[in-house]
This record gives sequence, C-alpha cells and structure tokens, in this order.
Amino acid sequence: MDREIVVSVSVRAVGYDKDTSTLEIEFCDSSIYRYSGVPEEVFAGFMNSMGLNLEKTDLKYFTQHIKGQYQQKTIRRPRLNLFKGVLDT
Repeated sequence: MDREIVVSVSVRAVGYDKDTSTLEIEFCDSSIYRYSGVPEEVFAGFMNSMGLNLEKTDLKYFTQHIKGQYQQKTIRRPRLNLFKGVLDT
C-alpha cells in the first residue's frame, strides 16, 4: 500500500485503501501497522488529528478510535522504543 508522508510528531506516513477499508500507519519509530475494516470517517478523523504539537495529541485520536477497535497486523516492528505502552497490544 502506498503511504503519504504526514506532518506529525509521532506518525511518519499514512495509507488508506477505501475499497478494502484498510488503514496503514508508519510511526516515527519505523513500525508499520495495518488495520482492517476502518471506515473512511475514522481515517479522516485520524488525518485531521495530526499536527506539529509537542504533546503528541495525534496519538490520542489513534488510541481512542483505532487501537483495539480494528484488527491489527504488524507489518514492521519498531526499531526504537519511542511509544512503549501506547502501541502495545
């Protein structure tokens, strides 16, 4: 899946396939996760939540609306341990 680079302090790139409702997120720790069955409005909400803020509030939306809500597949494990506890399942 092609991913688009985003402006964020915690996410590097995001891809979304609306035909399969699949969301793919590459985090700044180089990990990549794929989520199945994600509605387009959740993807749009996630994209709107990102920005350059030092509080990393873009992970708040991820934690509340994506993590644990959809089937997750690990595409690549993290190279760094930046988000210990946030991405653990």
